[in-house]
Amino acid sequence: MKAEYLIKVILPPFIIFAVLVGLTIAKLISGWLMYALWILGFVVANVIVTRITAKWSYQRRREIRQKEEASQQHHEDSKD
Repeated sequence: MKAEYLIKVILPPFIIFAVLVGLTIAKLISGWLMYALWILGFVVANVIVTRITAKWSYQRRREIRQKEEASQQHHEDSKD
């Protein structure tokens, strides 16, 4: 995996959880609000990572498919 994708995958959850840890340590959030925000943070981080990796996987598969089609076309052209 390229470094730019790793940054896109690691950075958003890191920021989300850094904010949540900071708010929790500063006791700005507590009780049910804290639980709700942490659960929401996990869900949002998971969605972000899933979207990024799905997009990356889709692009990779499309590139592989295009290479296969190009090689098949080249193979068919060489038969003629």
